[in-house]
Amino acid sequence: MKEFLKNFYKKHYSWIIAVLITAIILVCALLTYEKKKENRLIDEIDYVDSLNQYNKYYYETKFSELKKTNKKLYDSLKQYKDKIDYIVQFYHEKEYNTGKIDGNKPKVKDSVVYDTIPMIIPPIAKTYEYTSEPNDTFQYKLNVNSFTEPKWYSIEAKVKNKFTIVNKEEGGMNHIVINPENGGNITNPTVWKKGKKRSLWDRLSIGPGFTMGYDPLRKEWGMTAGITGAIDLK
Repeated sequence: MKEFLKNFYKKHYSWIIAVLITAIILVCALLTYEKKKENRLIDEIDYVDSLNQYNKYYYETKFSELKKTNKKLYDSLKQYKDKIDYIVQFYHEKEYNTGKIDGNKPKVKDSVVYDTIPMIIPPIAKTYEYTSEPNDTFQYKLNVNSFTEPKWYSIEAKVKNKFTIVNKEEGGMNHIVINPENGGNITNPTVWKKGKKRSLWDRLSIGPGFTMGYDPLRKEWGMTAGITGAIDLK
């Protein structure tokens, strides 16, 4: 067996060296590719600037990547994944506080006639607090200061806001800016953009190059100059 391996090596050692060099190059390329993927995840950042605008730098990805960041949204849209190119989802929070309003006469919508009864002990005003049921859309806390407990209350509210969303490419990344023009905070944002499908021709790059290697046919090392081609696997 040893003699066979020795003879095989003497007869094909040039090809063995070429295969080993090729394997080393492929391993190095794979390690570099995985390192680039890791760095891409680190480079994605988001922040709120001095104008209270939400900013995020992110990469284009496959639709399946959305499952890692927002599974609920992914499950609701996965049946349309082939038709979707861009997704933005966020919550907007803004607090409104009227403060204490005293002395303003309210608009009378109905009236109640009370019997005139002499009161020995002067009435004491109390504050009655009413809060909304838990929900993710509209929440309120209503404080009413009155000598008697209100029989009922109602709230009518209208909230308007305007959002400007701009997405642009910068240095191979996407930069999205969400501007709530009436203030407030952008929370729990999810941003996704479909990666561009590149053909083999788009991935191919051709140019002048120099190579040095071993020629297994001539059984000698040498250097060549000419036109080289490369395929981008990212």
